[in-house]
Amino acid sequence: MLGSWSATIDPIQLADQGARLAGELPIKGMSRLVEMCLDDEGIVRVDLEFARGSPEGLRVMRGTLDARVHLTCQRCMGRMTAELHARPQVVLLRPGEREDLLAEGDAVVIERPVTVGALVEDELLLEMPMVPMHPPEECPAALQGRHPAAPAGTRPSPFSVLQKLKRADR
Repeated sequence: MLGSWSATIDPIQLADQGARLAGELPIKGMSRLVEMCLDDEGIVRVDLEFARGSPEGLRVMRGTLDARVHLTCQRCMGRMTAELHARPQVVLLRPGEREDLLAEGDAVVIERPVTVGALVEDELLLEMPMVPMHPPEECPAALQGRHPAAPAGTRPSPFSVLQKLKRADR
């Protein structure tokens, strides 16, 4: 069970013990995530398993992180709710251990104990939408026709004006 977002853990040691962390963490304790959101409301549902995996005995962290955050829609500039679902599967390494795995991108070097909140926050930041927008059928701006979601081929070509400039003798 999780104590709080500021609880310190050693993921390497947890993997050696075959531990599991499950519970809920408040979003308000994750400052980098909160900076990207409209408010600090909500919780993150955490279910992380630390274990020795693969035939090589590598330490791994895998599990699920689910959160609901409030963002600004970049189409209508209104409030929107985004569902973040992270499914981390990361190899945990000590400094100098299996550096060949770092190039593949699914490995993290653990030099010292980390806070649960920082570990969870890092994974959720990877799931944040680059440009948050409502789906077109739900966005007030799209519904008012400012950004119509018309099928391809039904709008006039923006290059049709150039046809008038084309010389007839060519």
